[in-house]
Amino acid sequence: MWSRLKRLLSGPPAPPDPFAETIRFDDAGFTRTSDLASAMRLRQSWPWEDVREFGFRFSQAVFPDPWTGDYMEGLWYVRVQDDGALMAVEFDQDILDPDALPPALLRHMPGLDRTALQAALATAARGPRHFDGAGEWILWQRESIAPENPAQ
Repeated sequence: MWSRLKRLLSGPPAPPDPFAETIRFDDAGFTRTSDLASAMRLRQSWPWEDVREFGFRFSQAVFPDPWTGDYMEGLWYVRVQDDGALMAVEFDQDILDPDALPPALLRHMPGLDRTALQAALATAARGPRHFDGAGEWILWQRESIAPENPAQ
C-alpha cells in the first residue's frame, strides 16, 4: 500500500535527458554516445590511432547561470582526428574520476602527466568564481610522426 501511495504522490518518472552523454574508453578507442549525436548522425566513436590529445580545461561557462551570473567550469577534452580535421570532444569534469581513470585510457596513453592533472584539478577546486585560474592542461599528447620524405 505504501509503495502505491508513494508512486501516486511522486508522479510519473522523468523523461530521459536528450542531452545526456555516455563516455567510454576501452581497447577499441574512445566513444561518446548521446541521443542528440545519433539523431544528427554525428560520429561517436574513434579508434586510438585517431586520438591525438587528452586534457583538462578550466574556463568560463558559455551560458551564465540565470541566478548567479558568470562562473567557471571544468571540462575534460579529447582531441580526435575526424574527417581530416582535429576536433575537441568535451565532457563534464564529474564524468571521470581522476583517482580511478579507466584502465584502457591509461594503457593507451602512456606517459599521462599526473603532475599537470593534479595542477588542473587543484585550480578547478578553487571554485566556480576563480576566474583567474582559467587555463588548459595537456595531460597526454600523441607524438607527431614526421613524414619520411618531407617536401623540399
